Amino acid sequence: MIFTSTILIPLCLAASPSQDDERLELRRFVESWCVDCHEGARAKSDLDLVVTLDRIAAGETPASLERIIDRLRRGDMPPEGEPRPDEADFETVIGLLDGLVDRHAEGTPGRATVRRLGRHEYANTARDLLGVELSIENELPADEIGDGFDNNGDALTMPPLLLEKYFTLAESIAHGVIADPEATASVTRRYRLDDLRGTGRSSLKRSIWFLPTRGGVLCDHAVPVNGTYIVRAAVRGQQAGPEPVMMGIAVDGTNLERFPVETGPDVTETIELELELRAGSREIGVVFTNDYFKPDDPDPAQRDRNAFVEWVEVEGPIGDVYPTTLQAALLARYGAPDRPGRVRAMIRHLADRAWRRPVDVSSLDRLLELTAGEAPGWSRVRTALVAILVHPRFLFKIEAEPEPGDPFRRLDGWEIATRLSYFLWSTMPDEPLRRAAATGELDTPEGRARQVRRMIRDPRSRNLAMHFATQWLQIRTVRDAIPDDELFAGVDERLLGLMSRETERYFDDILRTDQPLHMLLEGGWTWLNQPLADHYGIEGVRGNRMRKVRLTPEGEAGTGILRHGSILVSTSNPTRTSPVKRGKWVLEVLLDDAPPPPPPGISGLAEDGISPEGLTLREQLVLHRADPECAACHVQMDALGFALEPFDAVGRPRTEIGGRPIDALGELPDGRLVDGPRGLRDVLLEQEGRRRFERSLARHLATYALGRGLDRRDESMLRELVDNLQEDPTLRRLIGDLVETDAFLTRPAANDDIMETGSTP
Repeated sequence: MIFTSTILIPLCLAASPSQDDERLELRRFVESWCVDCHEGARAKSDLDLVVTLDRIAAGETPASLERIIDRLRRGDMPPEGEPRPDEADFETVIGLLDGLVDRHAEGTPGRATVRRLGRHEYANTARDLLGVELSIENELPADEIGDGFDNNGDALTMPPLLLEKYFTLAESIAHGVIADPEATASVTRRYRLDDLRGTGRSSLKRSIWFLPTRGGVLCDHAVPVNGTYIVRAAVRGQQAGPEPVMMGIAVDGTNLERFPVETGPDVTETIELELELRAGSREIGVVFTNDYFKPDDPDPAQRDRNAFVEWVEVEGPIGDVYPTTLQAALLARYGAPDRPGRVRAMIRHLADRAWRRPVDVSSLDRLLELTAGEAPGWSRVRTALVAILVHPRFLFKIEAEPEPGDPFRRLDGWEIATRLSYFLWSTMPDEPLRRAAATGELDTPEGRARQVRRMIRDPRSRNLAMHFATQWLQIRTVRDAIPDDELFAGVDERLLGLMSRETERYFDDILRTDQPLHMLLEGGWTWLNQPLADHYGIEGVRGNRMRKVRLTPEGEAGTGILRHGSILVSTSNPTRTSPVKRGKWVLEVLLDDAPPPPPPGISGLAEDGISPEGLTLREQLVLHRADPECAACHVQMDALGFALEPFDAVGRPRTEIGGRPIDALGELPDGRLVDGPRGLRDVLLEQEGRRRFERSLARHLATYALGRGLDRRDESMLRELVDNLQEDPTLRRLIGDLVETDAFLTRPAANDDIMETGSTP
C-alpha cells in the first residue's frame, strides 16, 4: 500500500489527551495497512515507513496532508486486489487528518516575496500611466514561472542585465511621452551601404546589398519622439518560381508588412510604409521573405530567386507631435511647466500614480534635486520621470513590514488597491480605486466588495482570462505548438491564436455573466469566428469577428472547454493525439492531482504512435500498464485521456482512426466507466469530482492572486473557499471571498515561524 510519510505527522505532535488518542488511532491504522509493504530495502516505491517513523520521532515534520486525504477519500489505496480497511476506519482517519490540517493551518498566512512587475504588467501600467503602448516582447525577457504562474514573487528576480534594460526602457519611454516643442521638426535620414548591416547570408556587392536567401539589412534609427514616421527602401528583385519576390519592412524584429517587388536588371522600386514608432533606438529592417532555389530547372532564369537593397530611409515625425497625450493631460491640469511650482506639481502627479500611493515630501524633494541643474520646463519633468520609472516603488509592489514582534500587519488601503488592480486587471489602480484607498473605503468588506464588482464589470478584467486562465489551463504557449504541417495543413500560428482567444473569451464570459463554475465544463456555447468555425466543421459562422455561438450535439454541446482546440492541441504531439498527456492534464489542471513523474528508465511511446508490431495506441498503453511501476498512474490517466479521443490532435471532431471506430471508453480504478467527452464531463461534475474541480480552481486562483505558492497554512482557507462555493458556485463569489481572506489582506512578518517542509526519504 502506497502512503507517503505525511500520514504519520500526528506521531510528533505535542501531547494532549485527545491528541494521544489520535496518535494511537493513526498508528494502529498505519501499522495495520501500510508498514508491511513499506519496510526495509524492498519497500515499495522506495518508501520505508520504519525510517519515516524514526524521522518523525526525531521531530521532523513531513509535507502536506491534503493529497493524502484526497487519496483516502477516493479509496484508490490500497491497490486493487489488496485487503482494505472498512469504511468506518477510512472515515475515522480522514476525519483525524482533516483536523490536523486545520490545526497546522492556524496562525498567520504564508508570506509572498516582494513582487516585481511582470512584463505584461509593466506594459499595461505604462499604458495606463503614460498613454504609451509597448511591444514588450521585444523590450523585456519573458518572466520565469513559479508554481504555475509568471507573477510568482520567488521567480521574479532582478538580475543586473534586466535592471539595465529597465533603465534603457525608462529613458526611451520618457523621451517618447515628453516631447520638446522646439525639437519636433520632421527630418529624413537615409542609410546606405556601410550604414546598413546584413542578416542571414546577406552581403554587400559593390553598390548594393545582395540577399540570396531569407535575410535582410538593418539600421539603428534614433526616434526622437513617439509619432508617425515613414520607412522607405529602394529594392530590386530577381524573379524565379511561381511567386513574385516578396520583401517586408520590419521594426525591432517584427515583420510589419510585405510588398511584391518588380524584377529586372535595371528596375529599382521604392517600397514605403507609414507607421507609429516609439521614441528611442529602433531597429529598422528590410527583409527578403520568400526565397526560392531550384538548381535543376531547365530554364536558368527560373533557378534562383534573390533580392537587393540599395538604401533605407526614415522620415518623421509626420504631423504634430507636441503635445503628446501625457503632456496634454498635464497642461490641462497644471499649465505649462515654466514655473518651479508647476514642475513640482507635475512630478508629484506622476510619482503618486506610478508608485501607487501618495509620494512623501522627502522623496519628492529628491526627485526635484535630480533636475536641479535644468531650467524649468519639460526637460525637468522628463528627467524626473526616468527616475520614477526605475525606482523600486514602481518596479516592485512594495508593502510595509509589520512592527518588530508583530506576526503580521493589516494592509492599508493603498496596498489593497494595488493587490486588487494587479489581480483583476494586471495594471495599476485607476482613479476610483485610488479614491477608495484614500477615503478608507477599502478598509471595509462592503467597500472592497463594491470595488470588486466594479472592476469585474470593467473591460480590463479580461486580463484575468488572458493571464490567469491561460496559465491555469496550460494553453499560454499554444501558438508555439505548431502541429505537423503535412498532416494538419493550415493549422498555423494564426489559427492557434484564435483557439487561445476562444478559451479566453469563454472564461471571460463565465465571469462577466456570472455563470456557475460548472459551465466551464458543460457549457453549450463557445466563441468563434469563421476561420475557427470552419476548422471545427461548424456551419453558419461568417466573418472574422469573434462571436458567441450555440453548439449542436454534433459540435459537442455541453462539454465546455473540454472541446476547445487550445487545450486539445496543447495536450497532443505534433503528429497525433496523446491520451496520456490529456489524462495528465485532467488530473493536474481540473482535479489538482498531478501524477508523479515516470520512474527512471521507463520509456514512453513513440512520438508518432506507430508501433513496430502494428499495435493501436490503446493496445500499446495496455502493455505499458503491465509494468507495475506504471500501472498506478496510467490506469487513471489513460481512462481520462481516451475519453477525449473523439477529437484529433488539432481539436477537430472525428469518429474513426485509420478506418477503425474511435474507442473512447475507459475504466477508472474504482470501476466507474468514462465514455467520451460527455462521460468525462459527468465524472468531473459528480459530487466528489465537482468539489475537487472547485478546489483546483480555488487553489490556482489564490496562487495567482497572492503571487506565491500555497502551503499547509492555506489549507483551511481553501476549504472555506470551496465550502462557500456550495452556496453560490460562481467565479465572482470565489473572487469576492478570496479578497476577504487574511492571506489577501495581511502582510506576515519575515521571521514568521514556518513549519519545516519535509519530504519522503
